Amino acid sequence: MNIQNHYRIETVFTLLQPLSHIGESESTQSFLNTTTVINEGIPVEVFFYSGNALRGMLRDCGARYLLDKLGIQVPLKTFHLLFSGGSIGGDQNVDIDQSRLLRKTLPFLSVFGGGVGNQILDGKIKQTHAYPICKETNGILPSYLEKSEFSWRQLSGDVQFSRKDDEKNENLRPLYLHAPDEEQKLLEGETEKKKKKSDGPATQMRYAVEYMAAGNKLWHRFDLICEEVELGAFVSAIHEWQKQPYLGGMAGKGFGLVAADMELITEEGRQPFAQIGAEYIKLGPVAKQAKQTYDTHLKDIYDAYLLENSDNLINLLEGAKK
Repeated sequence: MNIQNHYRIETVFTLLQPLSHIGESESTQSFLNTTTVINEGIPVEVFFYSGNALRGMLRDCGARYLLDKLGIQVPLKTFHLLFSGGSIGGDQNVDIDQSRLLRKTLPFLSVFGGGVGNQILDGKIKQTHAYPICKETNGILPSYLEKSEFSWRQLSGDVQFSRKDDEKNENLRPLYLHAPDEEQKLLEGETEKKKKKSDGPATQMRYAVEYMAAGNKLWHRFDLICEEVELGAFVSAIHEWQKQPYLGGMAGKGFGLVAADMELITEEGRQPFAQIGAEYIKLGPVAKQAKQTYDTHLKDIYDAYLLENSDNLINLLEGAKK
């Protein structure tokens, strides 16, 4: 009998670099994602990092881990199923036997869910958004966290960027190809307005991005009711993510690097689940054992579905009967 357990995993993310997670933009200014919470009986605005963004990030990492372990490439339809949840075609129905086979064969899909053939396979992850530990969230975060006297507005800022028109940099002109004579004659027929724009001085566009400052901490919670091998699929996504532990956007511009302290909450108390630093990952006993179980299962999948013909697994993922 396959035993399902409840796993409550609470995480405190520590921002090692500024965090960009954009909600709205106005002209050249982009603002942080915010929501309303009740603080001491008063509705107030506060930043939050979307649970959907966290789930999507982990889904991508778990799918990459899965395909790397199996050593296969998949068709576009299967790719969308693994990385984006896929879609359903025609009238939706429920095939219990097919659903059980999918969950048994691919614990990753059982945990994250997806549209397979013409049925929806519900995922097993429930979660909160990630909230900053700040004055506005003192009333909704767990009591063991130290209360903050600072508003999230005091913990945020904005930074200016510029984008330059390098085409009009004379020092760079030798590095790109000019139009041949035939094309140049066509270009000479452009409007006077375009000519003036082309011959004008190089311009710079300035834009601003709001961010949460490095050093901030965010709290988040996952809840899963699943088997150990399914928990292992979840852990594999965390293990893959720690190779580049970034949240939010603009990672290429110096944003988003985080550390994460994840704890498993049980009736006996709190215990380490995973610790992720900028250069390391340390799995707790439960997470480590679950990942080992999952890795063994992936080897069994390879032996059963891929050793002779990878189409067997592809057909299953695309809704065909085994």
